[in-house]
Amino acid sequence: MLTHPQRTLPFRTGYRIGCGDAAAVVTPESLLELWRVALACARHAAIMIVQAANTGLTGGSAPFGDYDRPVVIISTTRLVGVLPLKGGEESLCLAGSTLTELEDTIRPMGRLPHSVIGSSCIGASVVGGVCNNSGGALVRRGSAYTENSLYARVNEAGELELINHLGRDLGSEPEEILRRLDAGDIGVEISEALEPVRDVPDHVDTLRALGDEPTRFNADTRKLFEAAGCAGKLIVFAVRVPTFEAPRRERSFIVGTNSAEDLTRLRREMLSSLVILPSVCEYVSKGASDLAAQYGRDVCQLLRMFGARIMPRVLETQKRVDVTLRRIGLSRLSSAKISQLIFKASPHPLPKNMRALFDTHDHLLLITTDDDGIEPLKSILEELSSEGRLDYLEPSEADADAAFRVRFASAGATVRIRDISKNAGELAALDVALPGGTRDWGLLLPEHLNNQIMAKAIYGHFLCHVFHLDYVLKPGVDREEFELEIKALIEAQGGQMPAEHNFGHLYEAPPPVVEFYKKLDPTNSLNPGIGKTSRERDWA
Repeated sequence: MLTHPQRTLPFRTGYRIGCGDAAAVVTPESLLELWRVALACARHAAIMIVQAANTGLTGGSAPFGDYDRPVVIISTTRLVGVLPLKGGEESLCLAGSTLTELEDTIRPMGRLPHSVIGSSCIGASVVGGVCNNSGGALVRRGSAYTENSLYARVNEAGELELINHLGRDLGSEPEEILRRLDAGDIGVEISEALEPVRDVPDHVDTLRALGDEPTRFNADTRKLFEAAGCAGKLIVFAVRVPTFEAPRRERSFIVGTNSAEDLTRLRREMLSSLVILPSVCEYVSKGASDLAAQYGRDVCQLLRMFGARIMPRVLETQKRVDVTLRRIGLSRLSSAKISQLIFKASPHPLPKNMRALFDTHDHLLLITTDDDGIEPLKSILEELSSEGRLDYLEPSEADADAAFRVRFASAGATVRIRDISKNAGELAALDVALPGGTRDWGLLLPEHLNNQIMAKAIYGHFLCHVFHLDYVLKPGVDREEFELEIKALIEAQGGQMPAEHNFGHLYEAPPPVVEFYKKLDPTNSLNPGIGKTSRERDWA
């Protein structure tokens, strides 16, 4: 348990926005300890904010503003554990398990998780993805969703209750259930369904329809069910998630063009004619890749040397360095500045043959497909290339990995600029879902908004039409006013915000979502204020 303000600061500060007060930060090392911590908080009517890696992009995992009760942050990063079920066809993932841990556990069984490490989430947790309906980079699977979870809620009487909807018999008493899970006991399958299976639309069918509504967005009430989409209004101890058969072979393509219209044609051609859609289709603007090469070089090099599993440890080390620097009076120095200086002289993250494509095209797509989908996709690319509409490369596996590392690092580049630049203003990080049928997706801003921007990175999940717009604003620019103007532009196109990073403290949750939160957390004890709702007890 940490109480000193300097020690708790990394937990109290959001990755991109937000910083508030907390009476304590607690890091339990077992599910049973998590339960006992939550019991103590509930008995004293304290606010609980359950936090995993604290890489949330909308401030939803850290305190924000003023509260009417003491705040306790509960970090789940030590609560790791993945328990395969049915030979790996499903997995029980404990509260702090990461996507990397899940992938490492099931890949030897020939299986893959719902999501992979995507645009921004260093050390992303499986439970966090479910709680936020995160979509991620994998085209065919839609938003993270499950109806099987083990969670605690604070009921109307202010008492903590544990609800087991994992579909596994682990006993009847909370401490018995949690002790067994802590010991790796998966229990016995319960044959009868505990809850009716909800009618969740097929994601690929929705993509192909090219409709007037976004294919995935956080206000979609069809994806809200207990832990799924709960945004921290429950304490989730474990989730049961499906896994997917790994492909026999994969191939990547890098596409470049200076015409947004040509990418629209490519997108529609893929959705209409490919029987097997690509597994990944990531968009990166030239500006985003340039910033990643300059301000995300350390991330690219660390991923190249150690892989994604090293990133949570790197993040933890950075937090410790920052705390130490502040203690010895070097608060103007930071781990970000040190890392930027160390890696500044390191090689460019892209190989020379690929750098030419990135340097000469405004729009880039990083596409991966597999098995019987490889040749049909290649035929489409060859046809459009012969018409002069685009250029493409079929890189080696190592070169493709380098391109995806740049895509990964593009999200943190604007955070780095804000953190180390003396002339940077606030960071506006927007999460946008455009209707599936949108042709003009270019996201061009009027001149008066462009004039307020110091640096920008645009990237996202192209087939799903989910885009992340990161703007480092000039000093003195009102971030909230800037964001409201862009929100109006997106909604005028029929778009939705947020798309997959959830409402956090940036976006106002619509009434149906607020009602869902109130049903889960009637006393407003867990993560109050989320979605710009009341922070007061009992939703006063």
